[in-house]
Amino acid sequence: MKMNKKMRFAAVGVVSLALVAGATAVASAVVQTNGSDAALYVYDGGNAGNGFTPALVTDPSTAFTWAGDSFGSGNKISYDAPSTCPTAADDAYIFVAAAGNERTKASWSASGDSGFAAGTKNVIAATLTPDVALTAGNPGMVKSNGGTYSLGIACTNNNGNTVVGAFYRTITMTAGTGSYTMAAVTETAEPTPTPTAPAGTTGSVALAPQTVGSTDGVLSLSVPVGAAAAFASPTMVNNKSTTTGTLGNVTVADGRGFSRSGWDLNASVADFVNSSDATNTISKVQLGLLPKIVSSEATGVTAGTAQVAGSATYSSVFASGAAANTVGNTVLNADLTFVAPANKPAGTYVSTLTLTVVSK
Repeated sequence: MKMNKKMRFAAVGVVSLALVAGATAVASAVVQTNGSDAALYVYDGGNAGNGFTPALVTDPSTAFTWAGDSFGSGNKISYDAPSTCPTAADDAYIFVAAAGNERTKASWSASGDSGFAAGTKNVIAATLTPDVALTAGNPGMVKSNGGTYSLGIACTNNNGNTVVGAFYRTITMTAGTGSYTMAAVTETAEPTPTPTAPAGTTGSVALAPQTVGSTDGVLSLSVPVGAAAAFASPTMVNNKSTTTGTLGNVTVADGRGFSRSGWDLNASVADFVNSSDATNTISKVQLGLLPKIVSSEATGVTAGTAQVAGSATYSSVFASGAAANTVGNTVLNADLTFVAPANKPAGTYVSTLTLTVVSK
């Protein structure tokens, strides 16, 4: 199943904000001895359809049946933890291939379609059960012949023809029955503290806390309901009607603790239209915009370059977050200046400012 990869929010006012958010992720873990980009943990689904929680399988002698429920996971804490494909991926597959053919789709022995969780590049609780997952190629021959294969998840682009990432386990299958066992996962060894002999009245205490791997939340952008920019009463400056104001706070929330890809927030503006006479318009270049960072939990966020009223260019960069330094909430605002040409009649002119946040 192909899933939608964007979420969209909007608020409307005298100057309204239309918001778009997306999330991406890049796989980052221990490269396996068989060539897999990261560890693929396998859970025995048992009677999963009747409320059974899939259990992590760690014993390499455990035998899986051809039709027995099994799921692939990105870590050993939970069966529904994601395996995260690279940013370049736009599709995912389950595959069985001879060793060395994992990254050549045309050489796979059998395969089946998978997909991403909405708004991410995450494959969650991937079904590895051969009887269910393998729908293309020649799964019957794999079962009949048996042998040693790689079973796992492939991340692809180019209409599924180019493999840009792969997470898989080496399996040994029994000919005829299709039952198989899996080689063990390679993990990073935890350092063992080396005790030191105490000197005098001092002593030492070994510390060995455990950690769990980060997972990706979402990248999102939000504004208060009914958000509208606030403008002061206009005055004449150099014979031109001039008014200043503030945009109001908007928040970029980056919960992608795993991929930490960074983001760009772009601003675009529509031409202004007289609210009483739609034939009277003022170009968007007359809106000056000075982005500001109100507060940020991230360390890599910078405000965009100011746009000067009368020579503004849209779209423009409102703010930017550097990769690996944007996790957390960033609150942004902007100073506004609107200068009307001298030949324009008095009145209220209405436009829309659109902010779009995209992952790098």
